[in-house]
Amino acid sequence: MGFVSQILREYCDSLDGRGDNTIRLAMQPLRQTSRFMGREYGCQDVAVGLGTKSELVRPPAEVYLEDVVDFLDWLREHRSELEAGVSLQGLAGLQLQEATRLTWDRLDLDRGLIEITGEVKNKYRNRVIPVCPRILTALRRSSLAKVQAADGRIIPYHWMTYSKSVTAAIRQFNPQLGWQPKDLRNCVLQFALRQGQLNDVWEQYVGHKPKSVTGLHYINRLATSSRGQNSDLERRMDLFREQVIGPLASALTQYGENGKGAGIVSEGCSG
Repeated sequence: MGFVSQILREYCDSLDGRGDNTIRLAMQPLRQTSRFMGREYGCQDVAVGLGTKSELVRPPAEVYLEDVVDFLDWLREHRSELEAGVSLQGLAGLQLQEATRLTWDRLDLDRGLIEITGEVKNKYRNRVIPVCPRILTALRRSSLAKVQAADGRIIPYHWMTYSKSVTAAIRQFNPQLGWQPKDLRNCVLQFALRQGQLNDVWEQYVGHKPKSVTGLHYINRLATSSRGQNSDLERRMDLFREQVIGPLASALTQYGENGKGAGIVSEGCSG
C-alpha cells in the first residue's frame, strides 16, 4: 500500500502549479476509489491526507442586475441575435449550454414558462421555471425576427460560437466589466444575496441541488397529463413567481429598455 500511496503522491505533486480547483477535480476519482476500497474491502485508504484544496483561481465575477439590463439594451441595438440568450442567462440563471440547447417547443410564452430538460449537467437541472417580462419581451422579438436555428433552438449558434460572440459583445460594450459569458448566470443569485432573499427557492430556480427530500424528487414538465400534475406545476410556479420573479421584476422596473440604470456604461453603449 505504501507503494500505491507514493504513486498517488507523485501524481498529486505533478499537478503543482495548477489551480486548486483543477487539482481537486483531477484527484477526486482517485480519492473516491480509495474510500470505496476501504469501505467495501477493508483496504487502507491510501489517498487520505493528500490535502487538496477547493479554492477557485478566479473568484466568481460580480454581475450586477443593472449592468445586465444595460447590456441587453445595447444588444438590442447592436447584436439583436444575442439578446434572447443573454437575457436567459442573466435574468433566469441558465447556464450557457442550457440557453443554447433551449428549443421553442420548451417555451410557453402565454404563461411565461420555460422547461429545461434533456442534456443537462445533472438531474437537478431538469426544471420548469417562470421568467420575468424582460425575458419574454426578448424572446418574442427573437420569434418575430425568426432568429432561430433550423433544429428549433432559440439561439442560432453552436455553443462555442455563441460564447465567442457574447465575449466579443461584452468587450465592445464595456471591456472593464471583465465578464466571461458563463458569468452572466451569477446575476440572479448575487441579486438575491444582496437583497437578503437568498434561500432554497432561489437555489432550485437556477437548478442547484435541493436540500429537502421533496425537492430532490421535483421534476416538473410543461406537458402535464392530469389535473393533479397541472395543479402541482402551477403551485410551484406561483412560489417561484412570488419569491423570485416578483423581486426581480420590481427591481427591473427601475431600468427601462434604452434607459440606463446605475450600471457602468462604456462609450460603446452610446451607439
